[in-house]
Amino acid sequence: MTRRLTVALAATAALGVSALGVSTATAAKKNTITVKGGVEFKAGEFVKDTLRFTPRVLTVKSGATVRVVDKAQEAAPHTVSLVRKRDLPTGFSPQQCPQCGPLTEAHQANEETGEVGIPLVNAGAEGFDVPGDSIFMPPEQSISFKVTAAKGKNLYYFCVVHAWMQGQIKVR
Repeated sequence: MTRRLTVALAATAALGVSALGVSTATAAKKNTITVKGGVEFKAGEFVKDTLRFTPRVLTVKSGATVRVVDKAQEAAPHTVSLVRKRDLPTGFSPQQCPQCGPLTEAHQANEETGEVGIPLVNAGAEGFDVPGDSIFMPPEQSISFKVTAAKGKNLYYFCVVHAWMQGQIKVR
């Protein structure tokens, strides 16, 4: 399923960030998360994927805008999807990634056409503050979102397409 989702979401790159209805205002560099890494492939031996969010833990003020920039070596779509800490994926199966299916469905990602019906999912009020909030990022693009969680809250997130890409936003 992850492979099909990657292909489906990659086809949506033509949407562009402005079509997402997401703020493209530039946040201060201190409020920036960067997607880094890539895939190393050695035929007959291994595939190593080093895609990751950096920094892994970001501290921001409530109300701050966070910018996510894709500087990965591989062109692939990503999401920043909030979950409870206990729901962070530990693998690829539905038991190891219980939120992967529901978040994919929430974005209405069509695996056949590659279209993403809902690029920005707000599970609660507008802004990033509760599990279920999720934003889609086309390959080689950047996105921004406002952190509206209360001071003292820790937001845990991961990429639905690359479940090992995980991070935390500490709201101060």
